[in-house]
Amino acid sequence: MAQAIETIVSAASPNLRAIDILCYRGIAHEEYLLRVCPAADSSRGSALPIPSDPELETTSASVQDIDTLTMRFGAWLADQLIDRIGVEIVTCDPTPLGRTQTLTTRLVTDAETPITVDRTRSQSQLATYLDGLLERSIPHVARTIIAPAGSGTYHVEQQVGQFSPQARTLQRRDLARHSTQDTAPSLAAQYDTDAITSTWELLTEDGWNPKTRASHSPCQPTLHRQPGAGATASTLVDLCTQQLEYQRLLGTLGDPQPLAEQYDALAYSPTLEVEAASLTSMLGLVWGYDTPAWETQHDFDRRPPILESLALLRSAPGTDETAGHNPRVPAGDQMSNTLWTPAPATTADWPTPSLGSGKLGPAQPGVTRRAIKRLREYGDSLSLAATSGVDTPWAIAERRPPDGDSSIIVVDDDGTVPPGELIAAASHGVETHAITVVTEAQAAAERAATILREPFVEAADTETVLYPRTARHWVTSGHVAVVPREMPLQWRIDPDGTVRLYAADACLASGTVWGDPLRPTVPFDDPSTPLRWVAPESSPVVRTTDGVARDQYDTSAALAAQYRSLPLPAVPARRWWSPRATCLSLGPDGPSVVDPRRRFGRHEESLETALKEFVTTYTCQAETTLTASTIATACRRLLWPQSATVVSQAELKRSMTALSRRTTGPTHTESALSGPDTVTLTQRGWIYPDTTADRPAAPFADATAAGTPVASLAETLAVAPDYK
Repeated sequence: MAQAIETIVSAASPNLRAIDILCYRGIAHEEYLLRVCPAADSSRGSALPIPSDPELETTSASVQDIDTLTMRFGAWLADQLIDRIGVEIVTCDPTPLGRTQTLTTRLVTDAETPITVDRTRSQSQLATYLDGLLERSIPHVARTIIAPAGSGTYHVEQQVGQFSPQARTLQRRDLARHSTQDTAPSLAAQYDTDAITSTWELLTEDGWNPKTRASHSPCQPTLHRQPGAGATASTLVDLCTQQLEYQRLLGTLGDPQPLAEQYDALAYSPTLEVEAASLTSMLGLVWGYDTPAWETQHDFDRRPPILESLALLRSAPGTDETAGHNPRVPAGDQMSNTLWTPAPATTADWPTPSLGSGKLGPAQPGVTRRAIKRLREYGDSLSLAATSGVDTPWAIAERRPPDGDSSIIVVDDDGTVPPGELIAAASHGVETHAITVVTEAQAAAERAATILREPFVEAADTETVLYPRTARHWVTSGHVAVVPREMPLQWRIDPDGTVRLYAADACLASGTVWGDPLRPTVPFDDPSTPLRWVAPESSPVVRTTDGVARDQYDTSAALAAQYRSLPLPAVPARRWWSPRATCLSLGPDGPSVVDPRRRFGRHEESLETALKEFVTTYTCQAETTLTASTIATACRRLLWPQSATVVSQAELKRSMTALSRRTTGPTHTESALSGPDTVTLTQRGWIYPDTTADRPAAPFADATAAGTPVASLAETLAVAPDYK
């Protein structure tokens, strides 16, 4: 392979820009796709002179359908490679590989001079690494871009991606899991030189704790490092988890400039300059016959690219050229045909045939179908029937990852799911109170993350204002609780778990999260209370709590003009969803995660700011007291998993102690004793209790109903909430 490329480059220079090689595990053996990129000023088809046009065995297209450059490059390559290797011209559809990113690693260097890699084994370093993946039945995709650099050297980009549920990297915590599960030698380790490392090695070496968390040419290696600051763990984490590197691997990244800008901040170059003799270490073929890979990945919705043969340039003796291809199934049978059509930038990289139009899947919104597809690519299994017991109509499925907790899925394509219903789904869905919110737009994912980070309207001095539900209302004994339509309502909860309903400054009802039902707080015969009750009748009658009829209306519409139903409170099962929430955006650039947790820098003042915000947000005046150690532990649990730096428990406790000693007031802390282990907070407690064995996740379940006449009446009388 190296000799063939060197020969072609020597013959075609300076007309040749680069050669792009994509190899991946096929159905029966390894597939190698090569593409030539001519120099920008070269006329079409003139970059590769050959004595005469080759003889082609046409399989599914006429020769006229193949551009001259591709035809000549294929013929030249077939002439250079040994006869055992067959060569054909194909189109490639990468859709089955999926749009959800997986673990990618890229070779990088800090060398300022060309690199020499000695080949000491019968196989190349790349082939040795790929053989190791095949032995472990791990599907993979490797991409190498080679461009002549002058003076007998080459610029090389090399990436390898693993396609298995164990190598998924949609979220930062996936990196931690992978670091503990994959102990095999890395790609960079195969080269055994100090001049070559990788983004993965840099990430683990740069202080990241594994227990925490322009040109549109597809072939031009334009990611050269520019002078910049030292490597930062945050940038490396982004490079390992974001879409740009994954798109570059598959050849679907149009403009590489955003990716190049990320590397500008690193002291390493994503493009290596190597001596010509080193190409034999960075290329090489891996056969991989009869080695299972894709079929061993159960419940993993990814497959090799679809190849359609256009012309056979040379047969491989004894080989069925189509045996290793992933054939395109008839329209209507392929899920990827209906769930994702590649963007125009995709077709600019690898020739992609148009997708056939077939039957669509179930009659579901497009974003819901894409959500199911992306999560299955991620390795999750989904149960659409597991939400029957979830007390909100917005939950559409239960998500079960290969390892980890199950979660309820809520699809919020445009950010219109009411906050109370997001909280209800997270609280009532599964025992772990976990939730995955899928959105179409990034802004909608950020909105959901904000709500789940602080699942309440605001925290007051002694009580916390809760969001109202929109799908559940206070119903009891076949009657709907109502108040005058223009009366403002507000649900609050205190640190002891008592929930109260206020109309202006008057408390109308109360209950507790410990199982005490909602009850009116005013005497039944008090004429001043605005609380009334109404049953679903043709001529509804408004009654007091003790059953005395006060008013009668001809229709429900006439009643709705005067009275409103009372939405139940969205009582969170948690003070915050961390790490139990995933907000997944399915935008045009591919899936991305917005995490609900706060982030902070490595500087002490930023850590202090985070502590102050934590105390102000999640504690309030209470009869109980919290120690500095308790607050530090909880704050670390919230912040640490998504931080690119290690958050020390001891440092948090020291900062909390120092903060308590020099500040006072209702939202701050002060020292009670001189010893740091006995520092207490001044009458500060958690704003409300988390769910425990004694605290049900769905309080007041007996005060609601769904799908009944009384529930329909409550919905008719509902008023859109005013969160202000």
